[in-house]
Amino acid sequence: MNLLISAGEASGDLHGARLLEALCRRRPSLTAFGMGGGRLASAGLERLARAEDLSVMGFAEVLERLPAVLRALSALRAAAARRRPEAAVLIDFPDFHAALSRRLRQEGIPLIYYVSPQVWAWRPGRARVIAERARRILTLFPFETAIYAKYGADAVCTGHPVVDDVREALAAEPEPPAKTGRRLVLLPGSRRSEVRRHWPPMRDAAAILRSRRGVETFAALAPGLSPDLYPGAQEAGVRLAGPGVHRLIASADVAFVASGTATLEVALCGTPLVVVYRTSRSSFAIGSALVRVPWISLVNIVAQESVVPEILQDRLTPEALTAEAESLLDSDERRHTMKRGLERVARELGPPGASDRAAEAVLEVVEGGTRAPALAAGR
Repeated sequence: MNLLISAGEASGDLHGARLLEALCRRRPSLTAFGMGGGRLASAGLERLARAEDLSVMGFAEVLERLPAVLRALSALRAAAARRRPEAAVLIDFPDFHAALSRRLRQEGIPLIYYVSPQVWAWRPGRARVIAERARRILTLFPFETAIYAKYGADAVCTGHPVVDDVREALAAEPEPPAKTGRRLVLLPGSRRSEVRRHWPPMRDAAAILRSRRGVETFAALAPGLSPDLYPGAQEAGVRLAGPGVHRLIASADVAFVASGTATLEVALCGTPLVVVYRTSRSSFAIGSALVRVPWISLVNIVAQESVVPEILQDRLTPEALTAEAESLLDSDERRHTMKRGLERVARELGPPGASDRAAEAVLEVVEGGTRAPALAAGR
């Protein structure tokens, strides 16, 4: 069996690696080629394009990567035409995969979408296009399947792989340093651009909290990022940590977290959090005009209510972060209410085994047979 697998972001790379590993456990002779990051490469993907060369945040920022995008599209289409894979598994990265899916459909390659684009948040018309092109759609959240079902698509919810990621990390990681007082953890993002925008206000808030309350602070050093991206850490009393920070997060009293999958990881650790996000003014203006949901963080979107505070754009200041942290540290009631909300979110993400369910769903399409297992409705 030969598959084309394509992922273009850090989270998609991780989900794709888990999926490929689960597929190879079931079909040891399986081979895969396509686009991904280091995790997919380690799982056995023959990389024809590097996800790191394409992954950016924001509408304006993508223009500078356009030549790399076009090269990747050309390479993947040519390889698909030459190698004729049994199927193509396209993981998130919606705009790139919208273009790639057109080309693969012309080649007659069956398409499986894994990790639905956020059609419930913006550009809902993509749902109809995906439903028309895909042989099967594998979603992470149960409410997404109903969106595709109304278009007659074969959509199954296989659950969120982050559940396994966090569970395994909490079991395997060493004990974090002993606490000397209240603890704050900073997660400014996994991309250089994110860290550059989020790190200064996080760092300065940590310095204020250290001065006022003796709060000790750790910052998660994202894989592949240099400590040089975190200037002034030592002066602010912030210790850099990583990889393997889930037990550290679980030990914290509060966390500042860049919007993205990391917010779900912190939620699964049960740690109260404040979500932050800052991008270019043009990108934020375009996004604000298009987005149809009142939240940016996945925690609030999954919960369908404001479980955690969100501090965005010009509101992202050290003073605003400090105020939210002090409110959580001072109010047992607010902290417990947030933790109950995080528990509800964890239940919505489904039980462990998401990647195994996704692998079975892929094989069912490629090989035929009984319907792949999915999460029960409401899970």
